[in-house]
Amino acid sequence: MPGYALYPSHEMERLRTEFPDHLICELHDDTGRPVFTATLRRRRCACPTALVIAGTPAVLRRSLTGPEQEAR
Repeated sequence: MPGYALYPSHEMERLRTEFPDHLICELHDDTGRPVFTATLRRRRCACPTALVIAGTPAVLRRSLTGPEQEAR
């Protein structure tokens, strides 16, 4: 079974730079397809912890971008 790459892709580095308050990871399902996840590093409210899961970096970026930022 192959291991994970120790060095993140440029796209992963870009996502981590754009969203420094999130822990962002690229995982792979049992067929080898990538799954991108993000969660807040530190919770700032009593709300439930959210785990964002996306099939592509672009979908993850859209999920993490608030509507007020998209309007700009």
